Amino acid sequence: MAYSTSAEIQADFKNTTFDATTNVTATDVTQFIVESDALIDHYVGQRYEIPVTGGATALSLLKLFSRSLTADRVRAILEVKQATNVDGNQNPRRNLLTYAEVLAELKKIQKSDLELIGATPLVASGPFYSSNDADSVTPVMKKDERQW
Repeated sequence: MAYSTSAEIQADFKNTTFDATTNVTATDVTQFIVESDALIDHYVGQRYEIPVTGGATALSLLKLFSRSLTADRVRAILEVKQATNVDGNQNPRRNLLTYAEVLAELKKIQKSDLELIGATPLVASGPFYSSNDADSVTPVMKKDERQW
């Protein structure tokens, strides 16, 4: 399941149509989405079941990440291959995240600093499993007694 679609990427580039005659083809955009989603799943999959299918908030955030990564790649190709372009409408909206910003957020998800609301965690109690924690066992330390 892709987090973004070619149509959503197309909407970020106003007067550019991705077809066989353009510098970035529709096939390129589809492949960029696949690669962006693979990168996202690489980080998110260390804490959550992938692909993330539940939770509107989690899906919206991952959609933003996917669109941002894909649009950043398309933008880079268009800027290099259309260096003489002066049409302001040709450029994508700049309100998406940069590649570096997306990676920083993905690393926060990986380190448990950012929670994907509605996504299914791999382990319910965090990255480590403890049977005592799962069974609500309260640790008791006794004075002057060997306990280990």
